[in-house]
Amino acid sequence: MKLNPALKDFWLKKARVKVLYGGRSSSKTHDAAGMAVWIANKARTKFLCTRQFQNRITESVYTVIKQKIEDFGLSENFTITNNRIVNKVTGSEFVFLGLWRNIDEIKSLEGVDVCWLEEAHNITQEQWDTLEPTVRKEGSQFWIIFNPRLRTDFVYKNFVVNPPKNCVIRKINYTENPFLSQTILD
Repeated sequence: MKLNPALKDFWLKKARVKVLYGGRSSSKTHDAAGMAVWIANKARTKFLCTRQFQNRITESVYTVIKQKIEDFGLSENFTITNNRIVNKVTGSEFVFLGLWRNIDEIKSLEGVDVCWLEEAHNITQEQWDTLEPTVRKEGSQFWIIFNPRLRTDFVYKNFVVNPPKNCVIRKINYTENPFLSQTILD
């Protein structure tokens, strides 16, 4: 299993909220997917994978998670359907929902261990106010991953500039990604 060694300490720190932000090609999404697959293969974990807008499942981290399962040689351990991924050994599951159209559906989700907010720069205060009390299982976490856009974005202001307690923040850019292709480097 290959994860970005620059992020090892970030993933190992215990915190309710983990914020990973920075530029494109920095390995944020791929590393989160790899960590999620590793966790899902070790212990029963329910992942709620969200983003603001998701018209099709392929617009989510679903595709990256599938790729990591294959890369790690774990295909036999997972059942992959058109809208869900389940570990046959541990019972871990990945649920994929867009926030814009599904915020009320998310309110009724139970037992979420990790709420992964991809492209989180688009998340609003109102959406966070719904998500935070929904993800209430003891030891549950939020993974907030984004490329910064505006300093006035809710996520940037509230998780980078003025982070809550029990929050770990890591900025990363492509210069710390050892897996870049020559095309990206050029």
